[in-house]
Amino acid sequence: MTKLSKRALDPKDLGYYINNLWSAFTLLDSKDEVRSFFRDIFTHTEYKMLAKRLEIGRRLLEGQTYESISEDLKVTPPTITSISNALERGGSGLRTVHEKLQYLEKSLQRKKSERQDRLEHRRLPKFRESTFAANVLREGFGTINKVLKRRTRETSARKQLPV
Repeated sequence: MTKLSKRALDPKDLGYYINNLWSAFTLLDSKDEVRSFFRDIFTHTEYKMLAKRLEIGRRLLEGQTYESISEDLKVTPPTITSISNALERGGSGLRTVHEKLQYLEKSLQRKKSERQDRLEHRRLPKFRESTFAANVLREGFGTINKVLKRRTRETSARKQLPV
């Protein structure tokens, strides 16, 4: 279990440090940057622990049982309970991340399916509403930067990196 120093920090200073951590996560633009940052500030064990906690939350939201989660992820019931309690208190952060990951996974699956269809010549590629140009026209030129950033982040998030 992770432990804090027995020497207390000034709450103002600690608040500043925590705010900087949140800002650091927000400022990162790609999976490569996040990976590099995690490797620099977390131990290998800490980021594996964080990954397992995220997966516990996702599986609880999908309705899996404590037993199946414990068996699959090799975690103890108290760990699952702590994540379950966070979800019971609202868990808006876990819920938001879960929804975004589900969207990303569905999008990736759809693209794989479309690619397979094209490879098998089931259907010809057509102009789709989900193309970049259609998004820009629909959302307006004023939001082009937002669309580009979202696409960059989604592409980065789909990228598989070695652990």
